[in-house]
Amino acid sequence: MKLSLLAGAVFLTAGGFLSAQKVEFFHNGQLKKGELVNGGLKECKELHKKDNSMVLKGKCQIVFLNADNKEETIIINEGDELQLQILSPKNSSRERSEIRIEGVQLTAKKKQFSEISIQQEALQNLQSFSIGDVLQQLPGQYVQQFDNTQFKNIVFRTASGASVTGSGNIPGGDDFGNRAFGVQLMVNDIALSNNENMQSYDSANSGPFGISFNTTTNGGNLTPSQPNYGVDLREISTENIESIEVIQGVPDAKYGDLTSGLIKVTTIAKASPLRLDAALRDGTYQVGVTKGFKLKNNNALNVSVGYMNSLSDPRTSLVGYDRTNANLLWSSRSKSGFSNKFSASFSTNTSKGKRDPDDLDGMIINVDNKSFSLGNNISYNFNRNGSKPFFRTISADVGISYSTQLTERRYWLNQGARPYGNATADGVYYAPYTPPSYENQAFSDGKPLNIFTDLSVNGSKMTASKWVHMYSIGANFRYGNNFGKGRYGTAGQFTTFNSAGQGSNGMRDFNYRDHVFATKQYAFYIQDNITKAFANKHILRTNLGLRYDLQNSFSTYSPRVNTSYQMGKFSVRGGFGLTSKAPSLNQIYTAPRYFDFLLGDYRLPGYYSAAIMQTVVTPGDNANLKPSRSWKTEVGLDYRFPFATVNLTAYYNRLFDGFTTASVHKIMDKAKVNVNISGTEVPTFEVVGIEKFNYLQNRIVNGYSSVDKGLELMASFKKIEALNLVIGFNASYVETSGHKDEGLYKITAPKIADKDYEYGIYNDTRNKSSMARASFSFDYHLASSGLIIGLRTDHFLSDRTLNGANDIYPIGYIKHDGTSEMIPENDRTNPKYQGLFLKPSDEKLSGLYNKTLHNVHLRVTKDFLSGFRLSIYVSNVFNLKAYDERGAVYGNFTSTSFGGNISYRF
Repeated sequence: MKLSLLAGAVFLTAGGFLSAQKVEFFHNGQLKKGELVNGGLKECKELHKKDNSMVLKGKCQIVFLNADNKEETIIINEGDELQLQILSPKNSSRERSEIRIEGVQLTAKKKQFSEISIQQEALQNLQSFSIGDVLQQLPGQYVQQFDNTQFKNIVFRTASGASVTGSGNIPGGDDFGNRAFGVQLMVNDIALSNNENMQSYDSANSGPFGISFNTTTNGGNLTPSQPNYGVDLREISTENIESIEVIQGVPDAKYGDLTSGLIKVTTIAKASPLRLDAALRDGTYQVGVTKGFKLKNNNALNVSVGYMNSLSDPRTSLVGYDRTNANLLWSSRSKSGFSNKFSASFSTNTSKGKRDPDDLDGMIINVDNKSFSLGNNISYNFNRNGSKPFFRTISADVGISYSTQLTERRYWLNQGARPYGNATADGVYYAPYTPPSYENQAFSDGKPLNIFTDLSVNGSKMTASKWVHMYSIGANFRYGNNFGKGRYGTAGQFTTFNSAGQGSNGMRDFNYRDHVFATKQYAFYIQDNITKAFANKHILRTNLGLRYDLQNSFSTYSPRVNTSYQMGKFSVRGGFGLTSKAPSLNQIYTAPRYFDFLLGDYRLPGYYSAAIMQTVVTPGDNANLKPSRSWKTEVGLDYRFPFATVNLTAYYNRLFDGFTTASVHKIMDKAKVNVNISGTEVPTFEVVGIEKFNYLQNRIVNGYSSVDKGLELMASFKKIEALNLVIGFNASYVETSGHKDEGLYKITAPKIADKDYEYGIYNDTRNKSSMARASFSFDYHLASSGLIIGLRTDHFLSDRTLNGANDIYPIGYIKHDGTSEMIPENDRTNPKYQGLFLKPSDEKLSGLYNKTLHNVHLRVTKDFLSGFRLSIYVSNVFNLKAYDERGAVYGNFTSTSFGGNISYRF
């Protein structure tokens, strides 16, 4: 085993290494960064020294503070060599442009197990206005149609929908929604949460993954950040990001509240010159200022401010999105063993959907969000003065965020005066009327609060037989609440009635502050990362973890295992684990369900309008909603050829207890009333009896299961020195199937009223889809000139969705008196049920199944010694048009667009 160590400002004495700064080294193919602690190189024997290089040998330990300000130890076994290079300050990377360094990482890299790392120059492969753009270079992803007026999230290893949502292609429904909801985003090991977002208008009656407050105009589509879909990636800018690590497989036991995958973002504070940045693309521009300060006593401070403005169509200003962010990051390391990283950020984002002047009935959407967050990572190193305690470091991560979210929807209604329900308890009453014409208004006012804490103790030990253990024990706590004014507004268009005998689910104001209770999650975990190097140079690595989650009183024990066995250039690996995701506040606290029935509507123009309404109230909250869970399994092979490293991974992920909608049959005692009409006086009524009335309501339940299985291939080619060319390749194939659990049926009224049956009961729809994609990257890197020319290709090999395969025959029915009965399987085609037969539909495939599509994107980056850096981006270089077999435009294919970035370092 060889380690190549690059250290900046390393100070030597006759007694060895006393201190070091800006340490970088490659270990098992991974680039690590940090700072050597005092005495950080132990028992290493100097063999040879020449200029700024040195070879060390022996039973050696390297102890350093990594990029997360946490102590890490690397063991060099007896007989292995350490090749050390000492850089003088004038050659340090701080004073040189990154792309003038030969070792710049240009593509995403596979790490030890299922982790994929994106760092350094690879962050700029695609023009990035947020990390959602950066993640489009992962296997299975592709360059999206650019549109920042719609929220962006991501799903991993699935064919259930667009990976990073793009223009006009935002999937709803349980399949995509459960996967997007199950992605966890962490910044500096502090979880960012969207679980407290309650910016929807009708969660009591809609499904768990409905789309709220969206609009379509001639100026484009607007879809603000949504509850239950995970963090909106547009809100996370890329300033000061050191690296991004994505774990699509099995994460360590430290990480929870996820089912799909984990995104770990690391930011850094260091001395850096004042930098001005500006970017422009397709009606979007962004400007930013960043400066890093080196303070006394190993302290550093970084400050950045940025603003982005985006229009869906640059020819109009009807649909737009604005983001302002200010960030402060301070890091400190002391000789006493303490290290600390403190961050503070303030951001605003607004979404505006203006009414088209030519559309008087058009909808107006206004979204105004403000957010403030604090984070702190602190650790203490016990391993001082040569001592070797069992636990060598203790670390604490604390984050708190508070937001104000105000969403407004307005549109004009001119439908005459209509009665609507406003009672909040069961009863029969006189209902109010809307004005003949009025502006319908709906508001959602949320004030989410999220607190995250993690405390862990860590240590390392090498046994007599040279088994190396890196172990940790920890606990974390999450708190989420919403103190907003809640949902309120005028009568909705779906809760008014134009004739007696109609019933509908009604709307009422709902105050979050008074009716929403905090969600709390407690977790305890233990982790042991084991390494053993054998005499034949084979290496075994095993990460063993166990996590216990208590999520809103529901317990989950989650074993996690990742292991690999390296035999020279060949490695085999595998992993399995259980993960869980707690429901959001918007899924648990939906408000009561109101069913309004108009018994009579009596009007005498000029004298009275009397609407007799009956309201039935059903408790709506879902306090018994459990976390969703996912078993994740993967196996893989890695091989280092002389020209490339190839990684092949097969995976099988099974989601169960997923969130979905159950259609619930309800029976109300509908009042019979006698109405007394006397002249011009307001009619009076009295209840004289009741009769049974059937209706349906929705409820969010744990009842969705799905499977994703597939293959991923990544290849990282060595640089072709003669051509200064770096090539990368990835490909993926995945099949996805999903269905509601047994017993969750579809209940539908017949198209033509039937005297015998009120509703038919049917098996719910099952879905199946598959996807195959590939991507190449070709990067010409001329370090001496600071030039990168990159080509990215996207290949859509297959994209199939099976639909229209629904069972048209009922499996049961509900009579008018409310009684239900299931039909034996051999009797479901009986003609006596023909009134319940659904209209047949052909089973067909949609998407791409006998056709492949290919797209090419260009990047050119040049830095100048004067401090300027210029990047030009072109999507769909050849202006290709993409159509599927039916001749329809293929929505996942991005059209031609141009963009550019320019920055200046003082």
